[in-house]
Amino acid sequence: MSAVDPDPPEAVERALARVEDEYDVRVLVAHGVGSRAWNLAGPDSDYDVGVVFAQRPVEYVQLGTYVESVHDEFAGVDVKAWNAKRFAELLVDSNPAALEFLCSPLVYRRHIDVSGLAEHVRERFVPIDLYHHYRSLATRQHEKYVRTGRDPTVSRNLHVVRAALYARSVRETHDFPTLDFPDFLDEVETGEITVDDRVFTAARELVARKRAGEGDAAVGDPFGDLVASLPEHVDPEQHNVRGVERDRVNAFLARALDAEVETDRAQTS
Repeated sequence: MSAVDPDPPEAVERALARVEDEYDVRVLVAHGVGSRAWNLAGPDSDYDVGVVFAQRPVEYVQLGTYVESVHDEFAGVDVKAWNAKRFAELLVDSNPAALEFLCSPLVYRRHIDVSGLAEHVRERFVPIDLYHHYRSLATRQHEKYVRTGRDPTVSRNLHVVRAALYARSVRETHDFPTLDFPDFLDEVETGEITVDDRVFTAARELVARKRAGEGDAAVGDPFGDLVASLPEHVDPEQHNVRGVERDRVNAFLARALDAEVETDRAQTS
């Protein structure tokens, strides 16, 4: 289980307070996402924060008061926030953004324990859904930015190789990939997935350069063959298996709203 950061950055705390104040919601869980969660942050990397929030129970049944999600920048922090109900729907659909958020090692706030839920979704996500997401992400990023020469940088190529290797790993193992990308490279290079060793060497070089602040340096197209090797179609009988259990997700929702009720009572007593 990831430990809550006892001293989160002030900018993150201010951003979470703004979300609560401007939308009249209660932040239940806040995790670091993006390059910091992937252990790819450089000296000038911004903070990206994922949030799950709850509203007062009455707001879920009144007309026009339900807030599904919030995506905005607060005090220089990019915040992607989901209502607990919307987040639960995404988990049941094996949504990659929701899964990566839930499994992030960077915990800025946690008013309810989600470690058991994270373990469940890691074991029960639908592999074919994650494969197609990561394959599509790698293909789009490569075609739009790298192959065309619009943005063949260290940062862009790391997005490409990360997504391509995650797609291969999910297809071949059905395991949820480790979010710390350098750790992931160490785990899979020993033969867990079949990729040319030169891919790992190039990926590690880019990791070092990104961490050193060279994310904007142009590096060409080192991973085109890797992207091209990802098949558009995979066997659904083999990969469209498992599924996140609705009962487990509903139990999380019940705890989320119970926490909001208890908070409301404490504030009004």
